[in-house]
Amino acid sequence: MKKFTAVFMAVVIIAAAYIPSFALNEKCQCGEPPVIYVAALGSSPITLDEGTENERVLFRPETEYVLKEFLPLVPAAFRLLATKDYDAFGDTLVGCVNSVFGELALDGNGNSSPRVTSKTFVPESDEHSTDSSYYFGYDFRLDPVDNARLLHTYVQQVKELTKHDTVRFRASSMGGVVTMAYFRLYGSSDIETVIFQCCPLQGTAVAGELFNGLVEINKNALLRYAEQALPSLDSDPLAALLYQVVEMLDCFGVWDSLVQIADELVLNLKDKVYEESLIPIFATLPGIWSFVPDEYYTTAKDYMKLDPSAQAGLIKKIDFYHYEVQAKAAQLLRSAQADGTNIYILAGYNMQRTPLVTAYKETSDATVDTKYASCGAVCAPLGEQLGDGYTQAAFIEKNYISPDRMIDASTCILPESTWFVKDMLHSTIHDGHKKLYKIMLESDEQLTVFDYEEYPQFLQNDTVNKTLTPVTAPKSELEESIYSVIYSTSLLNIVKLINIFVKIFVR
Repeated sequence: MKKFTAVFMAVVIIAAAYIPSFALNEKCQCGEPPVIYVAALGSSPITLDEGTENERVLFRPETEYVLKEFLPLVPAAFRLLATKDYDAFGDTLVGCVNSVFGELALDGNGNSSPRVTSKTFVPESDEHSTDSSYYFGYDFRLDPVDNARLLHTYVQQVKELTKHDTVRFRASSMGGVVTMAYFRLYGSSDIETVIFQCCPLQGTAVAGELFNGLVEINKNALLRYAEQALPSLDSDPLAALLYQVVEMLDCFGVWDSLVQIADELVLNLKDKVYEESLIPIFATLPGIWSFVPDEYYTTAKDYMKLDPSAQAGLIKKIDFYHYEVQAKAAQLLRSAQADGTNIYILAGYNMQRTPLVTAYKETSDATVDTKYASCGAVCAPLGEQLGDGYTQAAFIEKNYISPDRMIDASTCILPESTWFVKDMLHSTIHDGHKKLYKIMLESDEQLTVFDYEEYPQFLQNDTVNKTLTPVTAPKSELEESIYSVIYSTSLLNIVKLINIFVKIFVR
């Protein structure tokens, strides 16, 4: 009897020791794998001399500091007007730029100075749902492949914390670059769903052209770029007032004069600014190199004067991302989808891109060109249509041409998984987007652009009513403005309509 009792007690003790382990390893049964938001450029503060009396935020720098450092440009500008001494003004400009951004530069291997650090993100709470997300930020300067390794660690931490075997991603802007590098290193077995939101999956022209010295400032592009940002202001009356100020300044020729001044500055200072600021700082950042599209890449390496000897480590990093990630986007995306990961791509269009480069006519979300964010769409130049005689580029039974005849999605890497949102400002979302994202994230199966009548491939962004609606047939400028006033009534839209009537009357 004593022997039996001893054995029984031993079994009880051993079982008691294992019960907590079983409890800890029990999987979450909520049916909602956690969502990780792979954030955009600037998602992690970058700090110089953190924890010391000299601590300073390098990115994004405080406005007061930037204004103070750039203040010497004011007297320098007056001296320039009087003397036409562009070299002296250039010295001041380069000094200001380097003072604010110089410490961002990396070494010849693409590594950061020990004095410059960024925040490390670690998941803490185990609470999760489709309506909430874990935030993954990173140092945008660094190699996206290195950031992908950090993301992999973060994924494993979230899985362990939430007791799920898989996670879901919502990648925004540069977050898509890091996600693609993640796919290249680790595959997609841990990822149930990915939403790529306005991501430069194949680069962006502003990076490619700036890294090739293709600088151009166009007045109309500058005006459109300024005015399209106004709806995002919290104050509609202020947005309407600023719109009217911009239009009046154009009527009085102010913008023409400013662009002429800017052209003179570019002509006289471009080489100096590149040699003494842009190349020493921004050409050392692998993160920025990841934005350079393939057609610009080789010439950009020459123009930005990368040194094969002194910068061998940097070149190795940017080449790996370019040739093994960006250039293999089709293979990586299709493989992930074939392996069971649901892939959704959203690209904005009909917005004026950054008006600093010769590619200002490329339709975009104001930052990333639509053709690169969508991975291959044929796009009409901004403000134009594909033409009456245009036929779908890829021979597919289904129609992939937008009702406004601005986009042909048949040439995309994943045409059935790619949505286009007209008038969507880069990575700026509202309740309408969130409703669509919720459907995508909660679906076990891969949805296509043909599955929901409410959410076809081409959607109109309505920032006033915070909705996404199907794009309709093309309209004239006047018809478009009237439509906007009726369905998205705001003071800004009313003022725009009045201005159109005035212009028609003046003509």
